[in-house]
Amino acid sequence: MTSLRTIEIDYEIYKLIQLERRGFEEPEYLALRRLLKIPETEEKNESYPTPSGRSWFGQGVELPHGTQLRMKYNGQIFRGQIDNGVWAVEGKRQNSPSAAAGAAASTKDGKHPSLNGWNYWEIKRPEDAGWHPLKSLRA
Repeated sequence: MTSLRTIEIDYEIYKLIQLERRGFEEPEYLALRRLLKIPETEEKNESYPTPSGRSWFGQGVELPHGTQLRMKYNGQIFRGQIDNGVWAVEGKRQNSPSAAAGAAASTKDGKHPSLNGWNYWEIKRPEDAGWHPLKSLRA
């Protein structure tokens, strides 16, 4: 395998790469190669391990690293993922679903509302086939 290097990218490029990925098990560089129309190498058939990271825990719920997040609010859809134990949404990192919801969403006049994130977020864990309301997982 060729050597990989770390580069800095802005959030818009990061979102494009994430949308292009064919699953959490696929490394970002393969999605970027497709976006740039660079042919895949023979290494594409290798088995790529899912990067490991910490789960997020709250109110009896565990969301593993890599869990996809989405929330609909005020006509917009916000997306993110659990990244090493935190809610990474719209370029911001928060410690709870409510903090992530409030930081991502804004009212029509541009203010950040106080939201109960348990009522807004849907999640898709790496092993899930579909989306689930976050509040349905609480004990």
